[in-house]
Amino acid sequence: MKKVVFVVLATLWLFACKKEDGKKVEFRALPFSSIVSDTLDIDSVRMNTFFSNPTSLFTIDDSLILVFDDNRSDKLCHFIHTKGYVVKSFGERGRARGEFIFPQGLSLSKDKKTCCVYDYNTQYNVCFSVKEALGGGNPVQDVIRMGDVESGRPVEHRFHQVLALSNNRFLGFGNHPENRVQIFNKSKVLATYSDFPVLDEKEENNRSVWGNLASFGISPDEKHIVITTGIGAAFEILSLSEEEISHKLVKGFYAPKYSIAQGAVPVCVVVCPETVVGFNALHVADDCFYAVLAGPEERYNEILKFDFDGECVHRYCLPSDIVYINCMTVDKGRLWAFVENKDGEIKLIKAGI
Repeated sequence: MKKVVFVVLATLWLFACKKEDGKKVEFRALPFSSIVSDTLDIDSVRMNTFFSNPTSLFTIDDSLILVFDDNRSDKLCHFIHTKGYVVKSFGERGRARGEFIFPQGLSLSKDKKTCCVYDYNTQYNVCFSVKEALGGGNPVQDVIRMGDVESGRPVEHRFHQVLALSNNRFLGFGNHPENRVQIFNKSKVLATYSDFPVLDEKEENNRSVWGNLASFGISPDEKHIVITTGIGAAFEILSLSEEEISHKLVKGFYAPKYSIAQGAVPVCVVVCPETVVGFNALHVADDCFYAVLAGPEERYNEILKFDFDGECVHRYCLPSDIVYINCMTVDKGRLWAFVENKDGEIKLIKAGI
């Protein structure tokens, strides 16, 4: 009898110690009829230059915007006056110090003094001084080689995006099974987070949905991390306290439908004719976040505002000639965004929001 009791207790202990699997997401369509909706009254900003793939957008002050375009043949980072002309440009492709081969977008520090670009190919995180870049000096402030960052154990440093945090720390997003989110500084890894909510029963495919074509953001007060999927509409909110990351909630609205990229290692999901909707642009504020719901139907091309309880509290519709939002930011009640119209033109717009 004692032996049986011991075995039962041991089994219960093992279950208690077993790492909890990711939560399976239930999909529930957004209740559009009950969400407050407005159509934005937008103004186009006349530009004196051409952008073909702007992916990151930030406000520096009331008259200056910082934009990243990874499809330019010259410089990739640009300071733009809100009247539409380029003030300064910096950041080049190449193999020299401070240059990049396969850049993964741009991020701006909380104090707006430093911006950084992560290179997926070299696994370098290049930090630029905003002051030096504007002044015409050498903007390269530091280059962090991820292979030199001490982790205590082997970890994956190949990220889809890296965001700048306060106190010279960074937040990296990948889809490695043991290291999905990582906080690090120049010398060491400070924290990791590895759980994945289940959108797809196939583990590798599920990780790719949360990584490939996903968007990542953090609130300026550094309390909330938001991850939205670009294939299938779902998001996860993580809580951040100092260097501790924890799951807050996950919501799914449309199940992911995709194809698999041939020959890709690890598995990489890609858009297919059956792909219906997903989130393609994201801005995170202190008390809410804005996500663009994109899809083949006109009604999906809109900006949704969510609180950190996961509730959609406002819906902003766009004029019918806008078919895609490349990137956006919201500052002091004003939306700035690069959008594509039906003629394939990329424009900078602004609107009260």
